[in-house]
Parts: sequence; structure tokens; C-alpha cells
Amino acid sequence: MTVDSSDLMRRKIMSVIKNAWLGPLDSPKYLRPYALRYSINGKEKSWELAKTHDSVAVLIYNTDRQVFVFVRQFRPAVFVRSEAAKCLEWSPKKPPQNEFSTEPGKTWELCAGIIDREDSPDNIAVAEIFEETGYKVSVSNLVKITKLVNGVGTSGSMQHIYFTEVKDEHRISQGGGLAEEGEVVEVMEVDKDQIESFAFDETKPKPPGCTMACLWWLNKYAVKDKVL
Repeated sequence: MTVDSSDLMRRKIMSVIKNAWLGPLDSPKYLRPYALRYSINGKEKSWELAKTHDSVAVLIYNTDRQVFVFVRQFRPAVFVRSEAAKCLEWSPKKPPQNEFSTEPGKTWELCAGIIDREDSPDNIAVAEIFEETGYKVSVSNLVKITKLVNGVGTSGSMQHIYFTEVKDEHRISQGGGLAEEGEVVEVMEVDKDQIESFAFDETKPKPPGCTMACLWWLNKYAVKDKVL
């Protein structure tokens, strides 16, 4: 059974966050701040670091409709750096009564997930594709693009980036992330002919790995098509 993607792929989830405030990090689950203290060329130094998980990310291309499949979701770190968040209070005496649109914190991304269990990056990538986009693929369908270093100044975490092709018949659920974990993931499409402009479109914030994967595809596939 396949899922009709004509509406699901382009629907926008309008949502808000409420009673938001800033404060110190208590009992961190996914990030651990620490410091490296060392001496270099006779100078004592201390560098602020954060231990984070490695991750996987996948550029997905639907060959039936010649569109790329991305995800769009709210990222607190992006929201906090936006104009909308400038009025947030630090450690108020009681939670404030406020409300913000999530739009200033939403980014366009490759389907992705952290490596937080004992499993291969390939298997985790396949699981994330299904959870976030609803497409069922196998490890044999993955093409390894590269492995990047993220957060070179803070975490040095690694990201394994893949490419895969899918068809409409491979989409057997709506995706959208794991509801039990509070994930709200929008599944979005970008036409093949628009992928280069999308990669550099500043109105659609995206991680560097997303832009890199788009340019990889353009270099490996689009240029080849033009030559032929």
C-alpha cells in the first residue's frame, strides 16, 4: 500500500511554542559540555567543547516525479538566534506567558538522525528514512557520499552522508518522525530543476551538509546528463 504524496509532501505544519525562556543546562541527555586544557608553543590554553553524537543524513531522490525529498523541522538553536527570540528572558522567577511561531526556527534538511545506539550507520540511515519520510528502502539502495566533520570548533562530531533513489510505491506511511518523542517533521519536495537554486536559497535555512549533498548530485548526475 502506497501513500498519496501530492498533498502530504507539500503541507505546511503551522505551530507555535509557548512559555519559552532561557536557562542553564540541567542533566544533559544529548550534549555534554567540557573543556580541553593544553599547552601549545609555550602558551597555556583552554578550549570549550561539547560532546555530541555522530549522525547520518540522506539525500533522497524520487525518480517517479523527479523531485528531491527533504524534511523541515523546528530547531531551537536556530530559533534562539532569530530576531523573534531576542525578548526571551534568562531564568525568570516563574515561566513567562508568551507565544511564538515556530517558523523563525525551521530549517530545511536532509533526512537525518543521530547514532545513539549500537548499530551501523547504514542501518540507522534506513531507519531514519522510514521514520521521517515514510519511504521503505534497504541498505543496498544507499550510496555513500562522504563523511563530514561537524562543529569543528565545538564538538568535532562525524556525519555519514548518503544518497538514495526511491519511487512512489516505496512510500508506505506518512513519516513525520516519532510522535512519542515529540518529533514534528514536515516532508517537503524540491523539483530536480530547482535543486541548484535551492542549495543557495538563503530564505530556506539549511545545514552545510545539505548544500554539499545537492552540489554532489549536480556534479555527479546533472553534469553527466548534460554531456550525454
